[in-house]
Amino acid sequence: MREKLLELLEKTCPKVDFVNETALIDDGLLDSYSVLSIIAAISEEYDVEFEADDILPETLNSLDSIIKLVQTLLDRKAEKK
Repeated sequence: MREKLLELLEKTCPKVDFVNETALIDDGLLDSYSVLSIIAAISEEYDVEFEADDILPETLNSLDSIIKLVQTLLDRKAEKK
């Protein structure tokens, strides 16, 4: 999942270094438009729905935290079936 998600993120926000940065939100590397673009791309690619509590700085601050978030969303989706 890591490579596929990284490719999606780099396509969505090509100027952001998702591999090396660990404070994407805290350091202002992702603005509100970027966050919305990422959420839309993940929603479309993985067919998942975000809840308000999913969209927090700590869930979007790094590639690893975004991977955890997507896994949580996928698990939630599987539980609903």
